[in-house]
Amino acid sequence: MQQGACEAGEGDTVPEVFERAAPDYDRGGVEFFTPLGRRLVESARLGRGQHVLDVGCGRGACTVPAAETVGDEGRVSAIDASPAMVRATSALVAELSLGQVSVEEGDAMSPAFPVGSFDAVVAGLVVFMLPDPAIALRNYATLLRPGGRLAMSSFGPVDPRFFHVTDVLLAYLPDGPPDIPGQGESPFGSKDSLIRLVDSAGFSEVSVDEVGFDLSFSEPGQWWQWLWQTGGRVVLEAIPPDRLNAAREAAYQRMEEVRDEEGRLTVRWNVWSTHAVSRKG
Repeated sequence: MQQGACEAGEGDTVPEVFERAAPDYDRGGVEFFTPLGRRLVESARLGRGQHVLDVGCGRGACTVPAAETVGDEGRVSAIDASPAMVRATSALVAELSLGQVSVEEGDAMSPAFPVGSFDAVVAGLVVFMLPDPAIALRNYATLLRPGGRLAMSSFGPVDPRFFHVTDVLLAYLPDGPPDIPGQGESPFGSKDSLIRLVDSAGFSEVSVDEVGFDLSFSEPGQWWQWLWQTGGRVVLEAIPPDRLNAAREAAYQRMEEVRDEEGRLTVRWNVWSTHAVSRKG
């Protein structure tokens, strides 16, 4: 399995997977997307009064800190292909009285906004899951004003302890493991190829920084619950119901092998933050 995010299986789409994950997304007692989103926004160098596009907003991990940064005089347009994610983020925005934010359904591949509408595009852990990241990035470059900035996150190398636990689940899939983004010839497989991808999409001053993040689970059930909240649920849903309990117990046994002295499983996540400036504008 790949870093908590996999491509959807046959007959399913990534938005459909996250539609089902939306009610519990990042709400299982172990925050993951929210702190990573805040870190990405902090690194994006947004300014007061700017207009920001948040693509694949999920439940607002980047939306809220972006709104706080641009202030009442700024504007954040948040889009997601999952209606449930849009409803959840809209409710959060209303609860926080963030009048400078609009949330709507939208395609992260081709956001429906006029050319040159934004000062910045923020994309938290989404572009590598899109059907054609190169086309998406070219569209983002066009949506940015001259000198507009891109801030995008993706996964770097993963702590082998995570794979030690999750890989045992693949044996319970009837058709073998699903296709996994970020492996093989994917441009997200190395920093150099990622820089080339973004540069070729119409950006300059491309840089990739690595951010370390420790995700700690107190017991196996907490880890299992968290996995269902992520794109990794596409693997869990592909396991036949009559084999799911056995798969879970096998994963729990693997977790026992890598838990620390206090009984916790702590996984070190390496997240790459990519920043660039649009050459199109």
